[in-house]
Amino acid sequence: MNKTFKKVLSVLLAISMLTGIAAVGAYAIDTNDSAQRVSVSELERDEVYPTIIIHGIGQANTYLADDNGDPVYDDSGKEITGWPLYFNVRDLVIKLILPLMFTLITQKDCGLSDAIYNALLDQMSLSAAGDDGEPLNNIAVKGYDGRPISECTEEEKKEIFDRVPLDQYAQEVGEENLYYFAYNSFGDTYKIIDELQAIIEKAKKDTGKDKVNLVPISLGGAIATAYINEHPSGDGINKIVFIVPALDGSEIVGKVMANELDYSDTGLYRDMFTKLIGPDDYTGWLINIAVRILPKEVLVNVFSAAATGLSTALLSKSINMWGLVPNAMYDELAAEYLTDGTVLKAKADKFHEAQSNLVKNLKNYEKNGVKIYDISAYGLELYSLIDSDSNSDKIIHSASTSMGATFSKVGEALGEDYVQQNYKQYDYLSPDGQVDASTAAFPKTTWFFGGQDHEKIGSNDVVIRLATDLLLVEDMDVFTTTEYPQFNGHRNPRELKKLIAEANAVDISNLSETESTILTSALSNANALLEKTIIVDGELETAEARLTEALIAVGAKERESDTLDRILLVVCRTASELILKYWGPRGFTDSFADAVKQY
Repeated sequence: MNKTFKKVLSVLLAISMLTGIAAVGAYAIDTNDSAQRVSVSELERDEVYPTIIIHGIGQANTYLADDNGDPVYDDSGKEITGWPLYFNVRDLVIKLILPLMFTLITQKDCGLSDAIYNALLDQMSLSAAGDDGEPLNNIAVKGYDGRPISECTEEEKKEIFDRVPLDQYAQEVGEENLYYFAYNSFGDTYKIIDELQAIIEKAKKDTGKDKVNLVPISLGGAIATAYINEHPSGDGINKIVFIVPALDGSEIVGKVMANELDYSDTGLYRDMFTKLIGPDDYTGWLINIAVRILPKEVLVNVFSAAATGLSTALLSKSINMWGLVPNAMYDELAAEYLTDGTVLKAKADKFHEAQSNLVKNLKNYEKNGVKIYDISAYGLELYSLIDSDSNSDKIIHSASTSMGATFSKVGEALGEDYVQQNYKQYDYLSPDGQVDASTAAFPKTTWFFGGQDHEKIGSNDVVIRLATDLLLVEDMDVFTTTEYPQFNGHRNPRELKKLIAEANAVDISNLSETESTILTSALSNANALLEKTIIVDGELETAEARLTEALIAVGAKERESDTLDRILLVVCRTASELILKYWGPRGFTDSFADAVKQY
């Protein structure tokens, strides 16, 4: 349950950050200029320039530092961290235990929502800034001091490539040409982009090159947005490869700050936790039942207090988080949270201006020779904490990551009568009917991965291979290659790769001819799948199942039983649905509480 609590809180902060249709089917290559498509291996290689990764939210560890820059520890000896989010559990328990007990006993909000709000104000203030825009505490980054990957320790390299697996690219161009820019996800954007510029200049000096490549990922897209507005000419930049970038923020952040959570009946008692944790995990269904221990009014108060507390204490006190507010929501939220005349307001306004100018600035970059590439994801609902029907990758709405492509609602299509809006000499409509890429700012160099979970983007090997090839070749678009159609699917081959490693470790000489044939055939099939870059729904799962059965057949693996989990899933899901159907969208004592009020 501790992991579940952390995940719920992370998503409420929109940081995970900050999986809808899970299957998108086979994706056919676009027919546009298909006769002229070539293999990536036939394309001209680009000159090698140093590449700087601008990571996503929470992909750098931060900590509270003393005057000497050393970590600060709490009374229990635990390091006080900015990320991972630090909670003084003992202090939380002390502050919440009494109002929680009285609320449970009386079935009324006996100060519980106020206690939650105040506790979050206290706990979240660690990473917040004041109205002067300066952090309230000395939060230090466990960074890499601007060093290229080649000068990092093996432990640091593993840490970096676990976060952003561009290790194959590093092998291709040399680790001395890859840099990982670590920054505080809740920091001051304008200090961060100064640090980014310093690393850009250092990388150019280290390598003797006059340009660099940038790879902004997720929140890194917002950092890049501010940087581009401050450096509008694009001098010193060769190309930018965006990966699911937050270029128009995330509706999750905006709606949490506006306290527009999904308080609907099904939102509270069916969707919120099951979609967050996964409908095939019994935990979410169990939580659906457990939350009924509070009356509905109290439950809504608690969620509202949590959203307001997080927004007031942290989201509204971080320039980076203002960069995650969608452009259209800025004025309303700024009026609520920011004070005119403060440095914080001035910097937030500046970021809002950068968002508004982004496409214009990038078009200017392109005019000056900078190549702009974008990798977007779609086909999933935003986490159900908020009320939204936007097509997304669960964390960021897809219109943000694609710079303006048009999307249907999840699971629907744009419609038989829908007409592609722009560039009608090309086919920019997705095979599943959910996307019109023609309205994107850069439709010819924007790729889409259907059903792709934002948090698992680094596990999709095709996404990483595409990003790698975009960095390696001089020029490429959605009509160039046979390997990368504009619309593709999602997959996570980590489990398959583990199975392949297990199969490779088997001594075939000790197997019978039949066993050897079974294993080698399944292994060959798995390896062949990993060579494919056009994802077909179900192929990965079939290959995993086949190789698993082969390993079991030769005695190299034991069959794992998930009987208990499946039973718990059926029991919890059935109980949750029956309670919702027959008891309704309310707490267990709501009827009694209503009767008391009437009396």
